[in-house]
Amino acid sequence: MIYDVSVRSMPMAAVIDLKGDTRDVVTRLQRLGLGMPAPGRVVVAGAVEVLRAGREHWLVRAPLADEDQLLATLREGGAAADTLILAVSDAYAFFDIAGPHARQIMAIASPLAVDPGVFAPDSASFTEAFGQKALVLRRETGFEIGFERSYAPMAADYFSRINGGL
Repeated sequence: MIYDVSVRSMPMAAVIDLKGDTRDVVTRLQRLGLGMPAPGRVVVAGAVEVLRAGREHWLVRAPLADEDQLLATLREGGAAADTLILAVSDAYAFFDIAGPHARQIMAIASPLAVDPGVFAPDSASFTEAFGQKALVLRRETGFEIGFERSYAPMAADYFSRINGGL
């Protein structure tokens, strides 16, 4: 079956992994104009977004050209001993899944419940897709899904096969 959906590989983005005490991280996110998202949610300020992946785990995403400035701002003043601030941009490859049948594609790829009543527009979650760990973000036109970069060719092939390609 051919779905009314587009799946495209996205350009590499800056991804900063933050782990540690919430109070320390809140201060660092405020420097970027970002508030603290609830667990499993995303907060956006301009081209920068932060998602809360766990109780003491956040990911900051932005255009790749902003990576050095993001790191400098987040590391400003030195981090608490239990705070990790690490660029992981090269670890992720993201795909944009957009169109009227985006939910059907996600249902094939992953067991994550992506119905809007469950997975709201500002939702983000780690899950499994095609047997691999994946990061899913709800977008206005569908979803973004990120895989460990080494699995990107496999995911691209699977997405192509789902939509009638060989």
